[in-house]
Amino acid sequence: MTEDIKKMLVKIYFFYALAIGITSHRFVNNTFQTSKFSRVYSLVFNVVTILLLPVVIWDTAAIFQAQMDHQAPVLLVITYYVRCAVAYLVILYTILTRGFRDRAYMEMQPLLFKLMREEKRYGIKKKSRTLMGLFYLKFAAATWCCTTDSIYLFHSSDAWNWMNIIRFIFLSSAYNILEVVPMAYFLGLWHIARGYDCVNQRLEKLGKSLAKSKRDREELKHLWSLHAELTRTAREINKIYSPQMLAFRFDCFVYGVIQAYWGAFFVFGVTTPIFWVIYGSVAYYIRSLDYYLIDHMCDLLVKYQNSSKHLWKVKSHWTKETSAFVIYANSLKLELWTCGLYQANRSLWFDMMSNVFYYFTMLLQFHLVMGK
Repeated sequence: MTEDIKKMLVKIYFFYALAIGITSHRFVNNTFQTSKFSRVYSLVFNVVTILLLPVVIWDTAAIFQAQMDHQAPVLLVITYYVRCAVAYLVILYTILTRGFRDRAYMEMQPLLFKLMREEKRYGIKKKSRTLMGLFYLKFAAATWCCTTDSIYLFHSSDAWNWMNIIRFIFLSSAYNILEVVPMAYFLGLWHIARGYDCVNQRLEKLGKSLAKSKRDREELKHLWSLHAELTRTAREINKIYSPQMLAFRFDCFVYGVIQAYWGAFFVFGVTTPIFWVIYGSVAYYIRSLDYYLIDHMCDLLVKYQNSSKHLWKVKSHWTKETSAFVIYANSLKLELWTCGLYQANRSLWFDMMSNVFYYFTMLLQFHLVMGK
């Protein structure tokens, strides 16, 4: 039942990703499929987004200023345009690099087939609760972020006519790119972590076997091979997505600083209904959680990759095999570097949030000085 829900969520994700033009692939029967129609549709949607998004953002900014009735401080207007400019540049880069991400799906395809065969072969039914919990939490957070952004755009429209409805749908689709693409990176790492979990469970069971039969030795070699393939795929996916995740981290940082400043202004600077204060606060924290889960997934993946080495350090009756496996594991250490600048992990997220608070404080100081 749990597996069926997971598959359904992944299918819904790829269907929506295709609908907003960030991939030309569909996920059908556990395979990535593309067609001439999907490629043409994605290309046309991408071109329309690149050309029309600046115009629509400019019109939306004009509506925002009109709704504020010219009471908004200059700094608020400046940060609004900065936020829109950064979002557009990240969306533009995301669209232009779609081909590289589609290649990542092809990298995952053979590995997905192999992992499904291994789970059936070994009859592994026990799934990691940590991985499954992380999967559902990430989907819930991403869904919330996409939905709340759409609700805000819906609420901010000045009047309801066909033009505004089209603008609302278009902007919602464009801004949701900022949520949907990092989800693909998360899913890739999640499936690899699940593969490591499968290998670790089988290694633990094999290590308890006192009789080192020829079959056991062959299975051990096979597990080593699978472990190495998982590591190579993880590195390749991280290499493909590194520039993209760097851009999204910058967008997340800018969003964190500016949105915190807006929150302070609308809470203390003007009269705002309590509903929108709670709504904005919850949306802010969940978006921060959404990005934290990606860094947490990176940490978890490295942990699962190293777990096999620690499992075999205590198998005294497999002395020769243990020594060989530990040497192999040390030579194939997994490190998820982003463009060679930093390693994605939970501590990096906390560092980023501390910097968000620092620059948010600076914005408040500028606000107070300019107010005088």
